Order: sequence, then C-alpha cells, then structure tokens
Amino acid sequence: MFPNFPNSMPNLRSLTLAMRGGCWDSSFDPFESPAHTLEYLSLVDIPLSPSLLELRTLTALTLHLYQFNLPLDTLLTFLEENRSLRSADLWIDFIEPSLRISQRQVMKGNQLQYLSIECGSAVDAQALVANIPLQRGAHLKILSHPSIGLDDILSGIPTTHLLNLSSPTFMRYSSYQGEIRLDGPNGSFSFDRYICPGGHFVGFGDLPLPSLTNIREFHFIHLEAMGRAAHNSVKFCPSSFPALETLAIECDADIAHLLSPLLSNPSSSPSLKTLAFLNCDLSGDFMKELTRFASDRKNTTSAWLHQVLILHKDGRFPSALSVHKLRHCVGIVDVRMEDGLPADLT
Repeated sequence: MFPNFPNSMPNLRSLTLAMRGGCWDSSFDPFESPAHTLEYLSLVDIPLSPSLLELRTLTALTLHLYQFNLPLDTLLTFLEENRSLRSADLWIDFIEPSLRISQRQVMKGNQLQYLSIECGSAVDAQALVANIPLQRGAHLKILSHPSIGLDDILSGIPTTHLLNLSSPTFMRYSSYQGEIRLDGPNGSFSFDRYICPGGHFVGFGDLPLPSLTNIREFHFIHLEAMGRAAHNSVKFCPSSFPALETLAIECDADIAHLLSPLLSNPSSSPSLKTLAFLNCDLSGDFMKELTRFASDRKNTTSAWLHQVLILHKDGRFPSALSVHKLRHCVGIVDVRMEDGLPADLT
C-alpha cells in the first residue's frame, strides 16, 4: 500500500490514517518498519499494527477505534514505553469485554500531561481511567454519551487516583459548552457530554467526588444557547460547596431562580465572601433579594459578604438606588464596564 514506507519519508513527523467505511484487514501491516522520526500519530478505525506498537518517539497520539481488538495491558505498555508521549486522545470501545480487564498487579508510570477518553460504554471508560495513572499537573478529560453519567464512570475509583485532586481550589461549570471542570494543585479534570441536558448540574453534588467539599472558587457559566427551558431547571446548590469563598456567575437566565437555594438561606455557604455577576441582567426584585440576603448575613451571622462585583459589557446595570442600598450591607460593591472602567449610575 505504501511502497518503501517509511524509508521513502525519512523526515516524517506527523501521520494520520483514516478508514472511511469498510473493514480494515487487521492482518495487514502498512509499514515495513517503524518510522523513528514520527511524533504525532492519528488512527481512525485502523488498529494498531505490530510495527506501530514498536514506536517510541511519539509526543501525541489519537486513537479512534470503536472496535479495539488489543488487550488493555498492551495499550498500557505502549503508553508507558513512549516516554516522550505527552498527549493522548482515546476514543475506544473494546471489541470483547475480556480485553478491558488488566492483569497488572502494579501500575507503571507514563509522561502524559493530557488524556482525553471517550467510550460508548461506561465500563470501557472506567477501565481506562482506573488503569492509566497520570503525572502531577496533568489534565484528564472524559467525554460521554448522554446516557452515561460521570458517576457511572467514576464509581469505585478512589479520588486520590483521579489526579490526586484531594484539595481543588477552582471549579468551572458551563452548560453552554457542556463542561464541568475541576482544577487543583496537582492537576485538573473535566467532563463533557455530547448533549448537555438542562439541569444535569442539579445532581452534580451527588457524584462520587468527595473533593467537591473543598471547592473554594466556583465559576458558573450558563448561556441562552441552551434554551430557556434548560435554564429554568438549573439551580445553584450551596450545600454541595460548604467551603466556597468566591462565586462568579455569567448567565442570561433567571438569576433569582438560579440562586434561590442560596438567597433563601443566609447561613448557607458560610465561607462565601465574594459574589461576581458577569454580564447578568439584574432585576430590581433580584437586587432586593440580594440586599436582604446580605443584610441577614451581616446582622445574624459572622459570614457577611465582603464584596459584590457587577460587570456588564453593555452597561445594563441595576438602579443607583438599589446599588446604594446593597452597599449598606456589603464591604465593597464594585460596578464596572467590561473594560474595567467604573459604571456611571447617575
């Protein structure tokens, strides 16, 4: 198929092979010998051939093999022995359940800094996540079908194995991008769905991630592209984040509805010090609720708000009177345009 390949391309650095329809003959090896200069390899519906398994120079690997026909241990060895490999995208469904079972007693290390896993089966995804240890500072990304939840994949996997994220400091949830992301001092983790059903955030606190209790900064992004019906089903759940210190919201949904669990209970999230509203249209009724919430915290608890930041690129700010009332209950209320200039509320 490739005469004298790879000798005819001695400087080849990147190679993509894709099978569009049909079935690849697994007994056919397109290479005479490994391309020892190859750094990036992408295979779509083409199995890893014996010669490719000998590669030791890769820095990035993409495997889209929905009929993966090698044992998991063979794949693990391949990832470990490519010591230059930093990035791997694995879209894999094992062709037989027995292939996903690892026989290793001790997991070896690798040099991956980024690992993306997509599987049609939660069991296949769990096998990969549980058996591929990552370095400190690495990012693990899991993509799943709508029918597969994060709890289906991570159930039974110790949090300490999940990139040692025992004390993450930042969380980002975005229903527009369909992504939940955790960043901590030892690495990061994100979860994506093909289709992000409105309100899947509601059950997020029930997922098998004990590290959620240590979240101190939470960015919530929820945009109109998901549809109004999806907005109305999503609420922020303060009970899931007892250590929360900063809550930043970028949202064009009903803010009062979104934050109703927080605003109705002034003693919730006792560590919360900063609220930031980014391009949110804050109604007069919401400002009244927020002022009442801040006043109750100041008068009845020691967990009063230190700062409220309101930033809007189009200058749609609440009234000067409502901002003035809020300032009586909060240490700092800062209202600014997107470019950082103070807003003129007169």
